[in-house]
Amino acid sequence: MGIIVRQYRENFIKRYDLDEGIPFPGLFDFPGLVCEPGSFRNSDGIDIRYFMYYYEGFRTDKLILFCHGLGPGHTPYTADIEQLCRAGMRVLTFDYAGCGASGGERMTSVNAPARDAVELLKLLDPKEEIILVGHSLGGYTALTLSNYLPRIKRAVIISGFVSISDEMMGFVKLRFLANRVKSYEKKLVPGFGTLNNRAYLSSTQDKLLWIHSTDDPVVSYKYNASQVIKLGNQNVRVISVENKGHMPQYTCEALAKMHAWLGEYYREINEKKLNTADEKNAYFKDKPALQMQEPDPAIFGEIIRFLE
Repeated sequence: MGIIVRQYRENFIKRYDLDEGIPFPGLFDFPGLVCEPGSFRNSDGIDIRYFMYYYEGFRTDKLILFCHGLGPGHTPYTADIEQLCRAGMRVLTFDYAGCGASGGERMTSVNAPARDAVELLKLLDPKEEIILVGHSLGGYTALTLSNYLPRIKRAVIISGFVSISDEMMGFVKLRFLANRVKSYEKKLVPGFGTLNNRAYLSSTQDKLLWIHSTDDPVVSYKYNASQVIKLGNQNVRVISVENKGHMPQYTCEALAKMHAWLGEYYREINEKKLNTADEKNAYFKDKPALQMQEPDPAIFGEIIRFLE
């Protein structure tokens, strides 16, 4: 298998469950927000949970498909989803295999979410315009879906990557090592892992909005957003921000609290100061999760204008 692929599997392609100690925002934080759950079995036989969010009076001509980042499903993004619903949109999202409420012993591939999204859309068969919004891995998923599905004409990519090898360049710095991971991924989900997203970005007539912070420590701006800019496609607009790390959709104040609170939380867990569920819950008693995810009005303003 090779050491680089083995490390990739151990650090990325694994099971992601919610940390019950972290009080992610939920429906109780947003009176009137409706969530309709559903499920289906994907082509691997794994139970995939999906969710439809909306406020009464939503627009019937558009449907947002929200793709979450690497981690425990869509729940950490409820505040983002609510912002889209508040703008009158109906938002469909799902937990990837191996993540959150969905089944699976582990994620099967970074390309599996795109395949499962296609299967979900085939199941629900929505007639309205579908617009994609995704963050990080979800940004890559949105890009891949835009490339794969002719009916998709608009997508918002937040802190996304062009390909898995471009993402890995931010860690290994050597292209031949990054390409080994890409070759491995191609074998896992061939129909999606073999897509050429760079060629698509250079020539597409679809409208894409790419939002990325120049100091992103998780998805390298240099190997992704910067390269997209160099392609020079007028249909792909890149908004570059600074000092927002991997979450440019939140305010700087919210990010400061997120880094401080989560940093201390995990440090106290490592130091065996927080051992029980009650102790973990008590840590966040005076630290409202919504304060860690306050939406940046400038960024969400750009997103909503693009969606409308």
